Amino acid sequence: MARCNGWILPILVMASMGAGGAAAAADLPASTQAFLKQLNLPAGTMDGLDRELAVPQAWLDGARKNPVVKISGIEEPQLQAQMIKPFLERYPFMKVDFQRGSANERVVRPLLAFREGRYLMDVVQSMNSSMGEFIKLDAAADLTDLPTFDSVLPGAHDARGVAIGFRAKAHCMSYNTDLIKKEQLPKTWAEFPESPLLRDGRVGAVMLPHLWFMPLWGKFGEARATQYLDDFFVKLKPQIRREGLNAAMGLVAAGENYVSIPAYAERIKELRDKGAPIAFYCPDMVPMEMPKVAIFRGTPGINGAKLYVNWLISKEGQIAQMAVLSSQSVHKDLQSAKFVVFPEEIEGKDVISFDDQPTTDRFIEMWNKYALSGSRPNAQ
Repeated sequence: MARCNGWILPILVMASMGAGGAAAAADLPASTQAFLKQLNLPAGTMDGLDRELAVPQAWLDGARKNPVVKISGIEEPQLQAQMIKPFLERYPFMKVDFQRGSANERVVRPLLAFREGRYLMDVVQSMNSSMGEFIKLDAAADLTDLPTFDSVLPGAHDARGVAIGFRAKAHCMSYNTDLIKKEQLPKTWAEFPESPLLRDGRVGAVMLPHLWFMPLWGKFGEARATQYLDDFFVKLKPQIRREGLNAAMGLVAAGENYVSIPAYAERIKELRDKGAPIAFYCPDMVPMEMPKVAIFRGTPGINGAKLYVNWLISKEGQIAQMAVLSSQSVHKDLQSAKFVVFPEEIEGKDVISFDDQPTTDRFIEMWNKYALSGSRPNAQ
């Protein structure tokens, strides 16, 4: 378990050009300059970028020979294209083939192809709970040689050094502000299953429970977490939502559920900006996910893949994600309430995370027994 207390830190703003020395603001890619202006950040925010992008010459030479990098992810393709503009300005010889898909399309199919000796993808973004399969197949390349490897927050690395968090997401809950008021919501996670206002299907529980529950498991311990799971299902009787997170939050905005869990702030902001009666809420602790990115071991596009992932983790890549996707940064020098959507829901609270795949797999088996049976499963 990785726990990050006081995660919102005073910002250390910093600038520069790519590999090869400090540069004035005018030397930054035009798209990076535009992102800095959009976020109202000084050019000095990028200070130190030259060191982060000082990659081995062999990577550059190899990427020129094999310039296509194939990436799978969950981002809308047009947003991904906007986000990587600085990367393509900085490495104009590169070509990015991005494919958006479900977990099966994004992760499982490329893994099956790898097992057969084929490469459908070079880079996988947002691996979800598939890291265990990468480990079993020894499919992920070592990332410890990335210049940006040590630039991220504690807990962002996979323990083996073969995956790294590329953004941060606080997974709390959304609620319909017409149906329930903030002061009526539970003040702590411990109180959540006891809430009389959230019983009888008023909570929509998305089938991605590990995003919010596993950090609580790590905090509470297994015995208490197991009892909590029982109380959650037996007392609240939540609606099990098999839609994705975005759809589930849309149902809250439409009044189908009072609350949806988990939820993330960026989508809620989009809905609120359109006038929907929805808000983001975190009780006393903030379950934080840091979605991982990995590179397939031995892929012919390894050099371009490393250029891309190293850039994605750099300050420039993080700023691009903030500007286009409103995402929270994992870069340890870019921690500030200024970069957080709904900072009042996070600031001053313990941020908790959990990274133990075998325990997570065991929990999901337990969750599924409840979710699929519609009632308390028989004791084993």
